[in-house]
Amino acid sequence: MKKFDFHVHITAEQITVEQSAYYLNDMCARKGYEGVGIIAASHTSRGYHRDCNEKALALEKLVPGSFCFAGLHHDRDFVAQAEEYMSGGFRGIKLLNGKPSEYRHFGYGYENERYDPFFAYCEKYGVPLLIHNNDPLVHWDATRASERAKKMGWVYDETFPPQSWFFEVMEGVLARYPRLKVALAHLGFYDDRLDRAAELLEAYPNLVFDITPATGIFVSLSQTPQQSEAFFKKYHDRLIFGTDASNNLTGDARALNDVKTDMTDAFFGGGAPCTVGKYPITPIHLPNEMLEDIYYHNAMRFANIKQ
Repeated sequence: MKKFDFHVHITAEQITVEQSAYYLNDMCARKGYEGVGIIAASHTSRGYHRDCNEKALALEKLVPGSFCFAGLHHDRDFVAQAEEYMSGGFRGIKLLNGKPSEYRHFGYGYENERYDPFFAYCEKYGVPLLIHNNDPLVHWDATRASERAKKMGWVYDETFPPQSWFFEVMEGVLARYPRLKVALAHLGFYDDRLDRAAELLEAYPNLVFDITPATGIFVSLSQTPQQSEAFFKKYHDRLIFGTDASNNLTGDARALNDVKTDMTDAFFGGGAPCTVGKYPITPIHLPNEMLEDIYYHNAMRFANIKQ
């Protein structure tokens, strides 16, 4: 079946566009992807990426079948940037400010008034938004958080807003702008709250979920396989595959991406329970036409690409 990796980041600034293209084209060849969604991020835990959007557009030309989403810069007006990016060849815009570590850095998130005219503009003109809105609950427990989360600064103590607050902020945005075209990244971190995810999908017809793993997401879904299978069957046209790959797909980054794709393939493989790396997976069973929606068609529809 056709596959498209909707969620690939360009954040490794030491890697040239040409090197990035080599790694991503190699990934597409190995994994059988038709292309990738190149997601620019102006600021991450690794610092600022001032020319991320320019690099994304240049990279798009070198990776056949791909498209790119722009990243917002916080030192410029958001609406002006939306106009510029959407007229400049981008298919949408990525927002990372709902990640708690980004909230820590900037001191505000989507509740800030500067986002209101931006969301209103995107709702009016149908601008697709890929939004990171939270982090896994385990990141609020330093005794259980992974070493990688600690290294990246993704662990939060009692002085920080709780996970529930970030859900409330994002759901408040959806309530104020109900026609906003949104893909919530990483299943919106509702993997252990599928009932709530279903309620949001029913309430907001332009909402979809990007099911890019954090590895814990598919472990969580595997703990309730019957509920997960029913959810994926009902909303197969509202879920989008991605991997969170980096433009520097070498060493540990390549190995982690392979674990994520193996985990996703196992979850959708319909076989017996298994372990991928150190992660226990209980597969679900979906017909191929539903899987091709998840792996390919939904990304094209969300990005307004004719098929």
